[in-house]
Amino acid sequence: MTSGNRYSSPPSWPDETPEPANQPASGAPTRRIARILLLFGLAILLFWLGFKAWRVYQATQSLMTVEAEARALMAGGISQLDPNAAEALVLGARSNIAMLHDELSFIRPFAPYLGWIPKLGPTLVASPYLLDMADAGSEAGALAVSSLKPALAIFQRDDFSAMRLGELLPVFSAAAPDLEAATDALRRYSAAREELDGAIEAEALPWRVRQLLQLSDKWMPAAEGGLSLAPYLPELLGQNGVRQYLIMAQNEDELRATGGFLTGVGLLTVENGQIQDLDFGDANQVDNWREKPYGFPPQPFYDFMGLELFLFRDANYWPDFPTSARKALELYAYGRDVPLPDGAIAIDQEFMRILVDATGPVPIPGTDQTITADNLLQTLRQARDIQEGQEVREWVNDRKAFLSGFAAAILAKVEMDFGSIDPVKLAESMTGAIQNRHLSIYMRDTEIAGALGATGWDGHLPQSPPGDFWMAVDTNMGYNKANILIERAFTYDVALGNQPAAALTIDYRHTGPAGEEPCMQGVEDEFELAADYLALADQCYWNFLRVYAPLGSKLLDSSHHVVPKETLLVSDTWDSDGQVIDDLPWLTTFANFLLLPRGETASAYFHYELPAGIIESDGADSIYNLSIYKQPGTRAEPLRLTITLPEGVSPLETHPAPVQVGGNRLVFDIELNANTEINIRYR
Repeated sequence: MTSGNRYSSPPSWPDETPEPANQPASGAPTRRIARILLLFGLAILLFWLGFKAWRVYQATQSLMTVEAEARALMAGGISQLDPNAAEALVLGARSNIAMLHDELSFIRPFAPYLGWIPKLGPTLVASPYLLDMADAGSEAGALAVSSLKPALAIFQRDDFSAMRLGELLPVFSAAAPDLEAATDALRRYSAAREELDGAIEAEALPWRVRQLLQLSDKWMPAAEGGLSLAPYLPELLGQNGVRQYLIMAQNEDELRATGGFLTGVGLLTVENGQIQDLDFGDANQVDNWREKPYGFPPQPFYDFMGLELFLFRDANYWPDFPTSARKALELYAYGRDVPLPDGAIAIDQEFMRILVDATGPVPIPGTDQTITADNLLQTLRQARDIQEGQEVREWVNDRKAFLSGFAAAILAKVEMDFGSIDPVKLAESMTGAIQNRHLSIYMRDTEIAGALGATGWDGHLPQSPPGDFWMAVDTNMGYNKANILIERAFTYDVALGNQPAAALTIDYRHTGPAGEEPCMQGVEDEFELAADYLALADQCYWNFLRVYAPLGSKLLDSSHHVVPKETLLVSDTWDSDGQVIDDLPWLTTFANFLLLPRGETASAYFHYELPAGIIESDGADSIYNLSIYKQPGTRAEPLRLTITLPEGVSPLETHPAPVQVGGNRLVFDIELNANTEINIRYR
């Protein structure tokens, strides 16, 4: 019996045809060539990466010394700054940053996915935006420094003063193309900065990066505004002929739409960079109503104050400063029989304090007084009061003569002691005054007006707000200075459902002492009794309130206010809910009239439906943008903002960060000291 195991042999496979013994295998050299090429490619890659690393290291090491070098250069202030050394430092930094921007561009596609890396993740995610910011910012700096280096050399001369500003005009004219390119670079910087906010939370970045971002955020408004307007400085300063600008001196103690009652007016004349004249006086003396016909004022002036003529002192009725400025220029030229000035500049008392803080103490010629930032408001108010031995009639005509003296004193300081003024501090102060709504500038020239509008320096209200918008505007119609004692606080609740709706509440508090004296609107205390300034403040508050909202908003409900006839100078009793009125044609305006007695509180509110299109779409995401504009002339005021998102959605990004988040409800506490933007992305 034959034994066998059927599993002892594996199944056979088809035979492979063997190669002849004398013929080498064809795959061997191919594989060797592939290995060589792979190794060669890897070597090239390593060399490329090593070369990049070396260039990045060299550039980084060079940039590490820039801050210390810059501090050393600026140690003596701008007057001691070496123009050539400053240019070399900026150009060197620019070269290194441009190298980094190019050498690290390969990381861009991967950066969004590197957030998981411990410690370095957030910085890697942010790196493309930080590189773009550094590239654009250094380009702007290099262009500005190189083109304006001759101006710095002129400024640093021992004999330089404001009287020699004309010598700078040819420099700015020659620098205009580079300054425009620098402005474009700053726009790229701002775009990258916004993208950075959308890519990562600032708190996740290293402390040093956050510190640099805060510093750049502080100076960007001044840089953007200054660079965008610098090419127009020769025209503004009269290189091509005499230019005249209307100075609208407003008193925020008697609040009006663009900052305060128009108490003083000046006409500034410049030519070839030099101030030729500054004529300053009482705004009440502009009009020639005894000899000329005047138009009817905006209806509320007639209804609540009994005014029948539209005079210069009331020209700033509209919170859109270009609109009010055009009216002021028109009425000034009409009343004085002069050509239209080239522009208008609105200031208030707080601006004067900021200016004096930047220039340093200002002696008043012909007196032993010196104005400082600490005593300016008190000095202004005391100078307005009746002086010992002065008759009331004489005082009524001359009570604002001190304005001319103050203007002359500040002009003398600028012209004769310009070297004592720190230009960096002055620029920072002026930019802050614009941001905090104590300075607005309008120019009739369309190109210059466009540049001012782009920076927001002209105080315009947006023609087409992107998303939601509101601005609350008080107009003191009591013939008094009660706003010294008035405090406001805002609450804004918005629900972003299928039909978005908003409710704005303004809480008022009169901080003066309560008393038995009745509220009586009128001018008797000022013009007949010559009451001192603070007595004019200790009065009831008659307020014409307007709220500006997106065009198409529909009023649903509002507070009801009663102002008794016996408290009014001319009008019947006001007894009404809020109203929709014609005002600025590109916005919806809600209004009401209310009385706040001494020492009391009151609230006004408007509940309204927002128009369609208030929410933007970006793919699957929705975006809510809210712009809140601060009334010029007001102090910083608290705002509690509550935004309720639609059911079933979650916030993806918010700027700024809310103080409370509960489900779809976001709460923000904001100090309204400037125009403010709120941005929310949700899905």
